Amino acid sequence: MSTDTPEFWNEICAGIEDCGSGSDEMLVDQAGGLTPGRALDNGCGTGGNAVWLAKQGWSVTAVDHSVAAIEKGQRLAAAQGVNVEFVVADASTYQPQGLYDLITSFYIQLFPPQRANMLANMSKALAPGGTVLFVSHDKSSPPPGWWEEDLPSLTTPEEIVAELSDLQIEQAFVLNHKAEHSHASSAHHGGGEREPHEAHEFYDSGSTIVKATRPAN
Repeated sequence: MSTDTPEFWNEICAGIEDCGSGSDEMLVDQAGGLTPGRALDNGCGTGGNAVWLAKQGWSVTAVDHSVAAIEKGQRLAAAQGVNVEFVVADASTYQPQGLYDLITSFYIQLFPPQRANMLANMSKALAPGGTVLFVSHDKSSPPPGWWEEDLPSLTTPEEIVAELSDLQIEQAFVLNHKAEHSHASSAHHGGGEREPHEAHEFYDSGSTIVKATRPAN
């Protein structure tokens, strides 16, 4: 099964109890000091970042093409007592409605044409004075078990900066850190078939981090 389909990620998120329900430290670090407004989390997974933003006072729209992930996000939001507008849609083609003060995308797995289209749509939807925060697996440190055919979905800061060329780049770097591998985005078994399974291991990871803004005037 291809890793870029809703069906694959439905199996991943439905089959693993904790599929990213916490907020990312980079989001807390970069968005913690921003004044809450409208936020879009594109490729939200099971909603950990979206729920954290809502708890900080943001009005949040969260988009993902996996129904299973969205359902877990809805349950998480209900359990935390916050309102998040969850939308089942392809993040690479989603057309945001109106303008947003913060647009985030964390560890979404897209090939370059899809990613460029998503970032172009995100840039168009960014309000004056707003911030885009993009975080993904860097080419310098592929996660364990990734298939060679999936490697083009990895990124570099330079690539993302080029795809956000109409915005002002505030930060663009690779963050080296320890990460936990607990999903099967590229796992395979005998016969070449990919199957979701839960595995936990720590590895040396590199993340592409790009923060960009649209000047207020």
